[in-house]
Amino acid sequence: MSPTAVDLVCRSKSELDGITYVVDAISAYADSSVELPLAKACTFGSLRLLNRIWNSTIDLESNGRGMWSIRKLLRSYKLYGKLQFTLCLLEAVKINSLEIVQWLFERFPDYGVRRPVVYGAAEAGALEILQYFREHGTTVNHEDEENLEGGRWNEETENWEKGRWVYWGNEDAAQAALGGHQDAVMYIYETTAYEDRCDYDTIGGAIIRGDLELAEWLSDRLDMLPDGPDAHLGAAANGHVRSLQWLHARGQYSMYDVGVLVRAAEAGHLDVVRWIIDRDWNDQGLGTDSGEDEDEYAMGYNRGNRTRRTHITCLGGEASLAIHAAAIHGHLDVAKYLHSRIDIPLDAIDRVKEDWRLYKRLKAISRQIGQNNNAAKVSGVTMLLAAQRGHADVVQWLYEEYHGDPRINLFWVYSDAEAKYVSVVDAAAANGHLEIVKYLLQVGKEGNDSVGPPQKRQRTQESSNFTVREDMHDTHSELLDDPTMPSCTKKAIDNAAAAGHLDVVKWLHVNRTDGCTTDAMDLAALNGHLEVVQWLDANRNEGCTTGAMDNAATSGELAVVKWLHEHRTEGCTLAAMNGAASNGFLIVVKWLHDNRSEGCSSAAMNGAAARGALDAVKWLHHHRSESCTPLAMDEAARKGHLHVLRWLFENRDEGFTTVAVSNAAQAGHFETVLILHNLAQEGLVPEVEKMNEDASMVLISDIYQEVVRAVLPKTDE
Repeated sequence: MSPTAVDLVCRSKSELDGITYVVDAISAYADSSVELPLAKACTFGSLRLLNRIWNSTIDLESNGRGMWSIRKLLRSYKLYGKLQFTLCLLEAVKINSLEIVQWLFERFPDYGVRRPVVYGAAEAGALEILQYFREHGTTVNHEDEENLEGGRWNEETENWEKGRWVYWGNEDAAQAALGGHQDAVMYIYETTAYEDRCDYDTIGGAIIRGDLELAEWLSDRLDMLPDGPDAHLGAAANGHVRSLQWLHARGQYSMYDVGVLVRAAEAGHLDVVRWIIDRDWNDQGLGTDSGEDEDEYAMGYNRGNRTRRTHITCLGGEASLAIHAAAIHGHLDVAKYLHSRIDIPLDAIDRVKEDWRLYKRLKAISRQIGQNNNAAKVSGVTMLLAAQRGHADVVQWLYEEYHGDPRINLFWVYSDAEAKYVSVVDAAAANGHLEIVKYLLQVGKEGNDSVGPPQKRQRTQESSNFTVREDMHDTHSELLDDPTMPSCTKKAIDNAAAAGHLDVVKWLHVNRTDGCTTDAMDLAALNGHLEVVQWLDANRNEGCTTGAMDNAATSGELAVVKWLHEHRTEGCTLAAMNGAASNGFLIVVKWLHDNRSEGCSSAAMNGAAARGALDAVKWLHHHRSESCTPLAMDEAARKGHLHVLRWLFENRDEGFTTVAVSNAAQAGHFETVLILHNLAQEGLVPEVEKMNEDASMVLISDIYQEVVRAVLPKTDE
């Protein structure tokens, strides 16, 4: 081990020869790394650092209690050591460090290896670590679990008479398969000890990754095929057409084909989309739209129970919903191909049939892939998202193909959140897509219809009300008197200015008469766009509010604050210093203190403490009189800012409340919980009642369970 800087200095002092514990104590005092939580130290991959923390002196405080020492917790609280063991293993498997795993096994002999750790090693393909777990642990097998109360292993169990337990099974091999680690999957199965494992998911993981060699190996070994839609959906999303062909060849594809086309389309895999549609048209069990089929979707899509009788491109088929998914992600080639293959309604009867089928199809897709999906009929939302994301070619194509449809409001989308229509042009402007803005407004000019969103609509039938985003609705089943053409509102300049798109702001100023509001300068200031603020000041007369300087200060934009101070008269409020302090911008706090008179409130120090900005806390303490409240420590505890908590506790009188411990527990900061609890138990916190020893142990045990739930990855049992 190479010497530390303290070692080298002390070697020159003959009086310290042979007194190694003194050298170690000085070194520990000078080195703040020894107060790192052990799990954090593991992320550096250094055994030397781990040994230094483990071996360092813990009683360095002048009062001899080491009340704020994290190192002390390893020896004072067994539950803390148990949690650190698991958190350390999780970090070790992430960096594939077998030597750290071995180090942890040597120093924590009482604790087993939880399932999230095995999952982590499998996902990382850490084969040597998995082998070490097999060789140095005992397996919790299915029979062991069946004999337990509740039928499952309790991961709080300390090591049993068989030795250190390792909780294999469930999704471990599936995690390895999804990670593309064929060797890890094979090792897990070749050394299995009757664990309860999700074999279907493992095969599915191999198919999702496109590893058909592994899929074949698993299928032969386990004598099974994937079950459920996940393999189909994942393979389509990843562009693995051979995986879909593999499923088709084994009679598995059509059982779970709902949503597969949408997944392929939204990912832009044209070859997969083509294969899906070609396979569908070669399916002898499907037909065209001839005949009566109004009950085609009456039973929906039950698990493994196919009820669709028409092709995917027929009227109201999934291909119609996949166009939107492709378009909003900029996959124009896919959108065009899908559009060229779908059937279009020719009359009112067809439109009723199409809407009914799409309604049923959307319900089926939502059951299969979840409510939050991109399956939708082309609408204003399609255009809005394409424009917002800068897909100019898609925007032009959507206009050319759909602007004449009297049922579609292609340029205005109703927002429930704002209770009004949102302009597609505004969305493009907000994201700096000037060419799209120009194109859409030119289209509106040519159409001689640049009015705002329609106030009245003629409803021709009952709407299915397809909601494609939580707060945005399309209007497919509503017939507009005339197609509404693109236009913009004051939001165009407001939002373009907010995002710093000065070219858009200038163009709209010259070419439009919609104007803007004070939000333009206020929001430009918030985001530090000084050039935009200056241009608005020079070229427009809307001005700003005190929000401009408040926003700029809160965001730490000192140059903007100074300019507003010198060139505008609106000034600011105490929110300026409060916000700057709460975000740790001490240089802004100092400038406001020296140059403005608004001051701040206790929210400044409270916010700085919650942020972990100790330099700002100290400065406010020494230079301002507003003080803070117990909220400062309560919120600092939520973020685990022990350095701030310690300073506040030792230098201020406000203290903390029981909320501090609760906040820390909910956020998973066990060190903070234990240290604050210890302070209260020592009678040093008048605001928190001291507990007897039994009550204290019960409280810590309960909080430990809460912390475990907060910090350990969830695993399906």
